[in-house]
Amino acid sequence: MSGLKSLLCGSEPPNGIAKKALGQLGLSIDTFAGKTANYLRTSGNPEILHFGSYCGRVLLENSCAAILGRLDPFRIFYLSEFQDQSAYEVGKKAHSSFSWCGDVLPDTNSSPQLWNIDNHPAKISRALLSIHYEHIYWKPAIEAAIDYLSSSDPNPDLSELTIVDSEKYITQTKGKISQVYSSLSKGVHWEFFTTSLVYDETTIQSDLQDVCTITSQLGFFSNFIPTAFSALKPQDAVLEYLEFRRSLA
Repeated sequence: MSGLKSLLCGSEPPNGIAKKALGQLGLSIDTFAGKTANYLRTSGNPEILHFGSYCGRVLLENSCAAILGRLDPFRIFYLSEFQDQSAYEVGKKAHSSFSWCGDVLPDTNSSPQLWNIDNHPAKISRALLSIHYEHIYWKPAIEAAIDYLSSSDPNPDLSELTIVDSEKYITQTKGKISQVYSSLSKGVHWEFFTTSLVYDETTIQSDLQDVCTITSQLGFFSNFIPTAFSALKPQDAVLEYLEFRRSLA
């Protein structure tokens, strides 16, 4: 499963906090991407009903954390060091913990305006899918990626990347990622109190397919951000993307 791990965590970082933090995330991504791919390739496996949603949510969260760690290294590297401290308590909530709303999706207190003289630094969201990340990182990266793919030999396995609209992609991804995260969470927490709502294999596989599409696309585009830590070369990003997508068939 090195394809997705490489897309999300980049090339092998040097020794230090980066190697430790991204290495840990990469190990988790590799493990749960392998499980997810197996659930998508096979049918009739009863295990998917119990563990499929859990695998999908772990993969989705760790994938987003890995990309954020390469775009905003301090955020993830701080957490890595903090969790190494003897005073860190696993059972006690830390205010600085990685949070889906705040680190991946902008929280409700963030400013809805890109450029405003009254914007306070605390209200400028540094979430992975915030409007500022979209403007500064994602739009230019998507355009650069499409330019690169357009200049290469056509490949039908890359068609879903070449048709992406850089102006709409993050907005669409925020909607899709919110929907699949909510669906996976219901499967993880087993929030159903009537058997008619319990997920079947088709529903879980659909969620897992969405996770794989979202994470592999974001991972691919992240390697076209010039300031992304340990970014892959374009040709390597293409190879890793194809390796992962083909592993799902």
